[in-house]
Amino acid sequence: MKKPMRTLDLETEFKRLEELILNSNTFFLAGHLNPDGDTIGSMLAIGSVLRRLGKKVRLFSQDPVPENLRFLPNVRAVRSRPPKVKFDAAILLECSVPSRGGALEPVLKRCGQVVNIDHHKTSEFYGDINIVEPHSSSTAEIVYRLFYNMNVNISRREAACLYTGMVTDTGRFHFPATSPRTMQVASRLLETGFKFSRINDLLYATKACEALKVLGRALGSLEFKAGGKLAVMTLTLADFKEADARPEHAENVINYGMMPPGVKATVMFREEAGRISVTFRSRGHLDVSLVAKTFGGGGHRNASGCRVKASLKEAQEKVIPVLTKLLA
Repeated sequence: MKKPMRTLDLETEFKRLEELILNSNTFFLAGHLNPDGDTIGSMLAIGSVLRRLGKKVRLFSQDPVPENLRFLPNVRAVRSRPPKVKFDAAILLECSVPSRGGALEPVLKRCGQVVNIDHHKTSEFYGDINIVEPHSSSTAEIVYRLFYNMNVNISRREAACLYTGMVTDTGRFHFPATSPRTMQVASRLLETGFKFSRINDLLYATKACEALKVLGRALGSLEFKAGGKLAVMTLTLADFKEADARPEHAENVINYGMMPPGVKATVMFREEAGRISVTFRSRGHLDVSLVAKTFGGGGHRNASGCRVKASLKEAQEKVIPVLTKLLA
């Protein structure tokens, strides 16, 4: 695959993607591991539009779609078994590197071209076409721009998917990446007439019992460092077992660490088999993506993550000093 320079003109890349869509017939779409609303919503919207254009599409997520997103239209089309056929093109969503999507290499070798659509500043330009826009609130906002350029009339169902991507990745339009353009796009999506209040209710006013139990355990582990500027939470495998919960039930738990007054950054360590998933949040100009990148991860200035191959204690001993130094 090509590795273009980061000075690529974004509008030129959009036009190249439009041409690829018009001239191709088969597409493979994939998002990152532990998919969120932006990844799944964007994937479903693109898949729907491509099918309306007469294309054949395979949607893939190595990890299952979280329960709280299974209300989305056509979500059952997302498969967890990688296909063994050839495709004219692959479109990777929110994968700063291909490995973020899981074991994709064998599939990508059977794809004519690879498209990278991402809004993380740590994204590598690994695609034949790279639509990377760090100033966008979400991948869904970028996908809307693609549809707008292509003069696609977005359906209610497609709008619901894109809205889900935007509202979840902006924290209900709370995070700093939310811009006037973000609100304009959201307004245009609402004009299609989908029931946005129902989506908000399903996403933010409905929580599985397992998720509530996990939240309780995370809050019970809460401790403060760096003079109260850093909040630390921990979730062990035992926590998930005793709550009969899965990793997806810890979605958004990290945000509670930012609520105590005086906290500038928060980190959550989640134990997995053989490694630790580390999630960061921060306020203002405090760039936690620098910490994530130190440990092979990435993301945004105020929301990032990484995985560390270590025990829980070892991961904390490695990560917390780096965070403390950043806060100093």
